[in-house]
Amino acid sequence: MITTRMDPEKARWVGSGIPPRLRGVSLADVEEMGGQCDAVAKARSFVEGYRAQQSKNWRGLPVNPDSYGRGLLFAGHPGTGKTTLAVAILCELRRRWGITVYASRYTDHIDRERKLVRADQSVDPEQVSRWQYAVERVQWADAVLLDDVGHEHTTDSKFAEDTLEQVLRQRYDEGRVTLVTTNLSGNDWAHRYSTPLRSFMDQATRRQIFTGESFRRGDL
Repeated sequence: MITTRMDPEKARWVGSGIPPRLRGVSLADVEEMGGQCDAVAKARSFVEGYRAQQSKNWRGLPVNPDSYGRGLLFAGHPGTGKTTLAVAILCELRRRWGITVYASRYTDHIDRERKLVRADQSVDPEQVSRWQYAVERVQWADAVLLDDVGHEHTTDSKFAEDTLEQVLRQRYDEGRVTLVTTNLSGNDWAHRYSTPLRSFMDQATRRQIFTGESFRRGDL
């Protein structure tokens, strides 16, 4: 049997949800691609300040309650580097601070949540276990990327919106940072999501707008 040896550095990221082509990407790699200098600078500051942001006092309370658990929201047109930079932040956080990280398209997360709700005894238990693993990683990893929020299918039940708010609130309350990428503009965001959710997003993340033309052939 012929086997292909995996790069040890990339093998470290198996199970992180990060696509193979982006596993281990660094902020230096993103800088070499060019563009979005302001966003890269803010990303570097976020990584360097993570430990201070998340620190607690002797009573187990956040030293900086206004920033504790606060993540980042990257908004802009497709192909402007949002996903690549967000993944680079995850990789840098794991390398520098040793925390657990996970990345998922939000559409995939919603799909897994729906499948778990509908799963019965006819579904392969191993498949259910894989869905459950991914859902739990989104809930409990120290830092998570929800990629391409706003691309998910909407329903009258507002399942996707309610799930987004639940995940964000739970993670923020537990002090776990969340990175979010979206192609939605301000008006589109306001049309798609409720006022309370938009307000909470401003509380739980710092917003960075990506401008410029697309420079990529593919994204996450």
